[in-house]
Amino acid sequence: MTEAEAMAVLVISGVGYAHREEALKKAGSAKALLQEPGAFAAQLGEAGIAAVLRAVREKDASFERMERENVKLIVRGEPEYPERLAQIAQPPHLLFAWGAADLQDRFPFAIVGTRRASAYGERQTRAIARDLAAAGVCIISGLALGIDAAAHDGALLGHGRTVAVLGGALDRFYPEENRALMHRILGAGGSVVTEYPLGMRPARYSFLRRNRIIAGLSLGVLVTEGASRSGALRTAQDALEEGREVFALPGSVESVGSQLPHMLIADGAHLVTEASDILDALVIEPGRETMDAARRRGRNKDGGKATLIVPQGVGEREAAVCRVLLRGQADFDTLCEETGIESSVLGAMLSDMEMEGLIEAVSGLLYAPGEAMRPRRQ
Repeated sequence: MTEAEAMAVLVISGVGYAHREEALKKAGSAKALLQEPGAFAAQLGEAGIAAVLRAVREKDASFERMERENVKLIVRGEPEYPERLAQIAQPPHLLFAWGAADLQDRFPFAIVGTRRASAYGERQTRAIARDLAAAGVCIISGLALGIDAAAHDGALLGHGRTVAVLGGALDRFYPEENRALMHRILGAGGSVVTEYPLGMRPARYSFLRRNRIIAGLSLGVLVTEGASRSGALRTAQDALEEGREVFALPGSVESVGSQLPHMLIADGAHLVTEASDILDALVIEPGRETMDAARRRGRNKDGGKATLIVPQGVGEREAAVCRVLLRGQADFDTLCEETGIESSVLGAMLSDMEMEGLIEAVSGLLYAPGEAMRPRRQ
């Protein structure tokens, strides 16, 4: 077995993190540990030794299953393992990944918040994530409902890369409502990762544990919405403990979702109203011209006087979006309201329309007519 395979067997055995870590320190490697598990009884315990031996016996079936599921292994100590993640207090021994296994993004940044997001929270999250992605930032989040989903969606709208960190196994996907979003992430060159082996169901503690990975992968963490005791607080605390920058989006004092951001701001977190606040604080320059270009794309070269049309052959819903944009730029909420298309459907549809050239995203999560709506001159 390779070291990666040996580490996978050790993780699949189900031996807890602390026991694995102590045994690995004494053995020097996963391969050495598996060669004689009984030599590490003090670290593994009798039950742990039995679990490791069982995992060794079943390794062929485990590897065949991972191959069928197209699972990639990212092992601590190997070149592919993210350098920032390796520096945290309890770096995962192994990450199971779908999609791109290269997590060495230059500018990774986490956006997290409540599952019970308000329209304001989702709108602002999507806008900030989109502009960060357009500037070359990789968006990290947890693929949960609400703020997480808006962060991933915004990254995709900005044509950037995004990484989803799950609280359970890849094949025990949760929540089911975000499965389509997961496929969009993978289709756009993103990654879906977890420290949990195939077959493990998510649990409350596993979601809390995954928060350290979200923070550990990132240069900083933005909390856009959450109650004072929201799970996002744990991610912010993990970020602070690991020396990462913490950011927060202000909101209404009447909103429960603004409790955590306001608490973090009072404790010294960076106040954020737009993506440039984060880029300035982290001194991220590459891609700034992309944001400027996005602003310009919403304006026609002749000052906006060009004739625009709804192209022939587009679907009914796409045509409805085009007709709204004939009157001028519009944001996501306006398009939802005026077309009657559900937000969960509209987000994916707008991404497809961008790729087809029907519309263009401009700064601030506004949309403008694309080249396909401008008739060609004869």
